[in-house]
Amino acid sequence: MQILQSVLDNVIGVVGAAKGNFGFMIFGLVLSVVLTGALATYLANYIQKHLWIAYVGLGFILLVAIQLVIGGLVDLEILNINEKYINYF
Repeated sequence: MQILQSVLDNVIGVVGAAKGNFGFMIFGLVLSVVLTGALATYLANYIQKHLWIAYVGLGFILLVAIQLVIGGLVDLEILNINEKYINYF
């Protein structure tokens, strides 16, 4: 069950990070499946030894989450941002 949850979490993260770029989305999903399926045990042990990697990953997840929230608020016209920064959201 936890593997399914991990895969779904990765799918949501990859789709959000790709921001509509189909090529990046496919690449990210394939990479996610390969890393989750084939290297899960190795990566888990490696991350336990090098905890800073988990914090870097958490930082990326938080960055994508903030971008998705701000992008949603902009789409709903609740929030306005400067036009030169619109590509980030």
